[in-house]
Amino acid sequence: MIGPRSSMPHLARVLAVLALLPLGSARAEGIGFAAERAFPAAGACYGRRYDADHLARHPGQVVSSIHLSGSSRSLIERRPQADRIDPEFDLTLRVVFTDGGRAEGEIGCAETGGRIRRCGRGASCAGSFAVDLLPDGRLRLVNDDADSRLAQPVVGAPGFSPDATCRASGRFVPPDAQNRVFLLTRLPLSACGPERRD
Repeated sequence: MIGPRSSMPHLARVLAVLALLPLGSARAEGIGFAAERAFPAAGACYGRRYDADHLARHPGQVVSSIHLSGSSRSLIERRPQADRIDPEFDLTLRVVFTDGGRAEGEIGCAETGGRIRRCGRGASCAGSFAVDLLPDGRLRLVNDDADSRLAQPVVGAPGFSPDATCRASGRFVPPDAQNRVFLLTRLPLSACGPERRD
């Protein structure tokens, strides 16, 4: 029979392990996803178009539609060189702003520990965003402005941009409350095809 003294170290170890496990959606935020699950080699498209009622209820929101598309094919090809380079794949981000402005560009999503957690153009002075695949299949983009808070930030403005570079300004999505989280639904690939002017 194990007495109370000898069971304490075992109990402490069990509690320590339990403390590391995710508990609900709040602790699961930012855990990332497997690239092929969200963006298979055949490609995938996620997007959201905000209607007039939504924009009226969120007058500070500057995005009227946002689409993210691409394939994990290049990441799969780069994984064998992971000991020399950081595996990454490119996606196309398209944003239509409420003032009629538009921005589109390629963004990179680096793989860390087999998971995708951030995407952006940080090395191009355009910022980045946290990304996660939710259990219901939607993609969550979190405009957390992490690049502006670095010790030596290189971003041109707070938030993220699909088209800014270090030598040219672009349109940024500001990281305020109305533009912080975007929930994108999986759409047919054609929805992320050539841009429709509507």
